[in-house]
Amino acid sequence: MIQLRILGAALLVGVSAQTEANIDIQFDYSYDNSGFLSDGNRRSALDAAANLFERRFSDQLTAIDSAGSNSFDTVFFNPGDPYGANVVRTDASFGTNVIRVYAGGYNYGDNTLGEGGPGGYNCSGSGSFCSDAIQRGQGPVNGGSAVDVAPWGGSIVFDTDTSWHFGTTTSGLDTSEYDFYSVAVHELAHVLGFATSDAFDNRIVGTDFVGPAAGTVALDEDLDHWADGTLTTYRGSTEEAAMTGTLASGTRKHFTELDFAAMQDIGWQVTPVPEASTWAMLLSGLALVGGATRRRVPAD
Repeated sequence: MIQLRILGAALLVGVSAQTEANIDIQFDYSYDNSGFLSDGNRRSALDAAANLFERRFSDQLTAIDSAGSNSFDTVFFNPGDPYGANVVRTDASFGTNVIRVYAGGYNYGDNTLGEGGPGGYNCSGSGSFCSDAIQRGQGPVNGGSAVDVAPWGGSIVFDTDTSWHFGTTTSGLDTSEYDFYSVAVHELAHVLGFATSDAFDNRIVGTDFVGPAAGTVALDEDLDHWADGTLTTYRGSTEEAAMTGTLASGTRKHFTELDFAAMQDIGWQVTPVPEASTWAMLLSGLALVGGATRRRVPAD
């Protein structure tokens, strides 16, 4: 498991005017046994995190249609009981560009804020069906030749006993609270392949991630986050990248262009960031937006 540590202790995210959403991240709350995510404000914050990726990724993911002898079974950890048995959903189907993420809450009873990661699968039927279902029209996604990612989805879970800030902006974010949006973005990046895909592993050289867009970036000792203290520029300010393994209370992390560069290097088609004037015009819009691999977010 991969952990994001909390250090202790007003962002608005715009949407690109250059393209309509291509990928469609859909949340399924079937396994939210505690009802933690039944509140509309919490779901709005989660939707805002998904929107960040939807508006920057221009990939076209083919549909997965289980029918007849063709069967695509999904395997994922239960977001209502992440230490229990994996869930298997047989004969799963997904529309074009749809990525399904099972979301829920769980009382960890320790310093964990949450975890998430892509699901696994079992596929049977024709070779062309399974090839299409696994690659979804993208490049190679498995093994040493992997240069792309094409997830059907996965799971994401949040600690129910944490003092959270659920706003889509930082207004009201207290120094003792942890920003739900920041954790959601971080975990969704893991669902989408950051440190959870063969394409990411194939970019690791020694203890660095090396890619044409990101350059050479040091990783932490577990090789699943940027090294602590990795700084980059976000809209003219220097700050720590979102995919380091730490998060301070009372703060919100931006998903920076360095973080997006890594997603590009593992195969996502990332559209350019909008011009500053476009960002300013669109900022208020987002406030209205209402064997599986895991990535954990514990507090110190």
